[in-house]
Amino acid sequence: MSRITRREFLRLSGAAAATAIVAACGKATTPPPVAATKPPEAPKVTEAPKGPERSTTWPISQPPRGRTLVYYWSSAPAAGRFNPYPGVDHQNGTAICYEPAAFYAAHADKTYMWLAESYKYNANATELTITFRKGIKWSDGTAFTANDVKWTMDTLMRVKGLYYGSFFQQEVKSVDVVDDTNIKLTLNQTDWRFFFKVLTYRFDRGADTVFVPPQVFKNVPDEGLISVIFWDKDKKWPISTGAYGVSESTEQSTYYDLRPTWWAVETGFVPKYPDVWRLQMSLFTNDTTAAQMLINKEIDQSLDLRPLVCASALNQADHLTTWTGKKPPYGYLDWWPISVWFQTVKPPFDNPDVRWAHAYAIDQQKVVDIAWAGAGKVAYAPFPEYPKLNEYIAGIKDLTDQYNVLEYNLDKSAALMTKAGFTKNKDGFWADKDGVVPDSNLYAGVPLFGDIAPVVAEQLRSAGFACEHKAPPDVWTAKGDGRANLHLFGHGGSVGDPYDTFYLYASEVKPLGVDCGDNRARWKNDEFIKITAEMANTAMDDPKMKDLFKAGMTILLKELPDCPLVQWFHRIPVNTWYWSNWPDETNPYMNSALWHQTMLQVVLGLKATDKA
Repeated sequence: MSRITRREFLRLSGAAAATAIVAACGKATTPPPVAATKPPEAPKVTEAPKGPERSTTWPISQPPRGRTLVYYWSSAPAAGRFNPYPGVDHQNGTAICYEPAAFYAAHADKTYMWLAESYKYNANATELTITFRKGIKWSDGTAFTANDVKWTMDTLMRVKGLYYGSFFQQEVKSVDVVDDTNIKLTLNQTDWRFFFKVLTYRFDRGADTVFVPPQVFKNVPDEGLISVIFWDKDKKWPISTGAYGVSESTEQSTYYDLRPTWWAVETGFVPKYPDVWRLQMSLFTNDTTAAQMLINKEIDQSLDLRPLVCASALNQADHLTTWTGKKPPYGYLDWWPISVWFQTVKPPFDNPDVRWAHAYAIDQQKVVDIAWAGAGKVAYAPFPEYPKLNEYIAGIKDLTDQYNVLEYNLDKSAALMTKAGFTKNKDGFWADKDGVVPDSNLYAGVPLFGDIAPVVAEQLRSAGFACEHKAPPDVWTAKGDGRANLHLFGHGGSVGDPYDTFYLYASEVKPLGVDCGDNRARWKNDEFIKITAEMANTAMDDPKMKDLFKAGMTILLKELPDCPLVQWFHRIPVNTWYWSNWPDETNPYMNSALWHQTMLQVVLGLKATDKA
């Protein structure tokens, strides 16, 4: 496809308009008189032109561009790897093939029950009964029943080394079929969150559980399950309950084509077939190329872009928009709020006063203003600002006022360092009684943090901390094994209630030299661990959760194992030339990222404009 910049487009459009004006302003001719006639008949009302007819053959030979959703992602496509047992990478588009029990949209606080119609726990959440919808079929026409769910779960419980099998091995005692649409799970312990964390797709969080067709895998020996090549174009593999199958798969591109039939439409659960006939996943190269391809209408969505690149693209193309339209922050809040993490097992960062001294030296709003040109938002707690979580944060305003991580106060910073036994040396850096200057270098990978990290590092350095932004080739490993005393990273935690984020801080403290796991700060507080354990045994909607939350946050804010910095945004320009009804802040039916487990909901929501 030839590329034409917006400037060239305007120039050509202007020339054409000028020609038309000249023609219109030429010498007029007087028409001959016309005899009186009866008034002309009103024009006949015709229906709006209809879009192309959906193909009922598979694979689709060549769908129109206006029915092809082009998705530009940053890593190699699946290339034939669609077997769920060694793990599928939903970021490469495979999430469009497989359907979960349910979806959750955090921005709207909405659950979409999907393969499952309902679920219910017993009084102490040691049993979970799930009712699946009637009429579900695998893509080969075989009926999908509770027996298939049991077969998948039993296999995950029995065979070591399968993707996310640990959830079932640790938590599920047995799976019993009640009838064709009902199963009962008996759990090893109380777990009010099992359905949410293991069987509900939300963003790219959770267990990514895929129900597997026994008709393909039942005769495969356990040791061979992970080596099955589950892609065969002639057999129309992978078999799934989903609306899309894989028609092409290479190291450069994957085509996911709409199947001729889909149970959800056949049963009336979904009113019509999607307007998207093909999802084409192609390999991303860089931000600049992605922006140009969006401007030229060659792609419909890419990996999220840096703020200035995103703003530039939006200014050059009327057909591009984002979650917040053409205004900052050009995107939606992701579930990954960023903090400056401290290595709390290494002096002097084992001292909360030293950690708070660093926090008072950081001006989060200036970080947003300088690094992101204001297109962002500060974080005052380690939680994304979603409706459910905001209810919890609203109840601890007294704590966030008392322990205000957003307060920029160099006097308080200096007082705390003095209290901890430090004085500034001749170079203006804080040093201990032996003259040793602590290493406060900030490790943060680029390009992900290449805009905000230098600003934070300079603020800390100006306050007397020996800090520079470090991004060595092994920066991600250094952040995990503890070589970095300070590093930038997000929280892979809560979206619906606070437990998942609390669990990060309450999980096992790994020794220095190995990856930190969930507990990035290697922080431990026995009372906080007890509160988190009690949270785990409390239902997500139990009012007791808010009391536990406040008790835990009192400890967390006082100790400050990490300093909240900024909310993370997905700044995703999308192409409205071919597609309307993208989710946005006025219609947040799902977050818009096609690399998340929830992409099917976005695809179903899109409406083709049928423009050429």
